[in-house]
Amino acid sequence: MHSKFQFKIVDVIFCPNQRAEQNEHRGGGCLPVSISKGNAKMGAIQSVSLPSGVTCRVCECNKKCYARRLERRRKSVREAYRNNLEILTTESDTYWREVEAAIMLSRYFRFHVSGDIPDATYLWRMVEVARRNPHCEILCFTKKYELVNDLLRNAVQLPSNLHMVFSAWRGLNMGNPFNLPEAHVRYRDGTTTAREDAKECGGNCVDCAIVDDGCWSLKAGEQVVFNEH
Repeated sequence: MHSKFQFKIVDVIFCPNQRAEQNEHRGGGCLPVSISKGNAKMGAIQSVSLPSGVTCRVCECNKKCYARRLERRRKSVREAYRNNLEILTTESDTYWREVEAAIMLSRYFRFHVSGDIPDATYLWRMVEVARRNPHCEILCFTKKYELVNDLLRNAVQLPSNLHMVFSAWRGLNMGNPFNLPEAHVRYRDGTTTAREDAKECGGNCVDCAIVDDGCWSLKAGEQVVFNEH
């Protein structure tokens, strides 16, 4: 991966005619699946999300979830995430076709600003998409440790462009036998589960992406620490 490049986001404009009426009912837009063009922290990096809590494991973090607060405040966000889950559940091929369409036209992509990997089938589809699109660096934070561990136990190697980072939370037992990168939180009281050598989150995903740093370049056993939102 080159350390520097010219960063450009290309809008996805694929719009199947047979879905136009349904799209209008869902609030317009060309794609039935809502692909975010970015936010204040991520910059112009596209992502796909699912509803908070529904696809997540039970954890104390649910009570402080930034995505859940955002869903409560913004109806459009809440409906977009719910719509994504509905399409995934009822028309999974459509979901994955449109996620991959976005990835094909992206240099960087992130799974799940909200939500988490629902099941082993979903994880396998992520692996397949990453293998078909080696030009795109794909980032995913997850607390579904066992789903990933089971995949690796079956001798499936994660593609080098699929950056799977285990996300920690205080009191949550993280099983990480394959020494995957980890993300830890610095809580408002100043405590953290991160080691002293953990990398500091710089606060903007694009800034790290363009210099091949931060979460995009974490190696086995390395950690990054974020301040609690």
